[in-house]
Amino acid sequence: MNTTVTTLAAAIATATLWLAAPTLAHAGEQQGVQCPAGTEAIVSNGEKRLQCAKTETIEREAVCSPLVFRGNGDINLNTRIEHLVAGRDRCQVVGGNGKTASAAPQFVPLPGDPAAAEFTQIERAGKDVFRATRRVYVFPQGAIFNPLDSAALGVQCPSGYDGDALPNGRGIRCDRQAEERRADCDLPWSLLTDRRGHEDRCVLANQEGETKPVGMTHVQMQVEKALDTISWTVTKRDGGDRWVKKTYAFPTSSR
Repeated sequence: MNTTVTTLAAAIATATLWLAAPTLAHAGEQQGVQCPAGTEAIVSNGEKRLQCAKTETIEREAVCSPLVFRGNGDINLNTRIEHLVAGRDRCQVVGGNGKTASAAPQFVPLPGDPAAAEFTQIERAGKDVFRATRRVYVFPQGAIFNPLDSAALGVQCPSGYDGDALPNGRGIRCDRQAEERRADCDLPWSLLTDRRGHEDRCVLANQEGETKPVGMTHVQMQVEKALDTISWTVTKRDGGDRWVKKTYAFPTSSR
């Protein structure tokens, strides 16, 4: 046997096969999306849907308005109204006839605020505030969304994709099995089934390495595995392993 030729072939094949190649780090679609810190993650619809909720505290400053004295016909509403802030706030006005009227302060609600009945007056040094809470929703980090869509509806995996909850319970990932191929080797490597336990291996000149899916080279597989949208994983089987290809996508928002 020509040992020089054999050694050269082994060296070339080693470079082609990328023996003991480190696992490539993945990001993007394969990492999925998750709720920001400080929010509650709600995973539903077979782990295909994710909503991120939080409780928001709303405070509106206490104010004094002439409208609260309407009905006191003897009060001159042109008189200056005093906002008394010692202790619990009060509003006071003295009419032209020397009569004094007082009333509780009010607050100015803004669009989207809870009902007025849900606000409570909170006593503070200086002006009081009216406080309420409301449940609000935000979009997950990493998700694709239209800012005109409703964050309350969350994001959902595209049609045809399965959903998986992330290990930390705060997000989801969308994937689907694209294809399955039998294990094979680049030339001139030889395929030996069940070589290491139940795992098939590629062998050449006392060297061995992992297999690759039939119909593509080991380098092509590594290139695809480096993409955020594709993964290849081997399934060990007696008599012949299988490579499974998965594709990944970001969940998207809806109206």
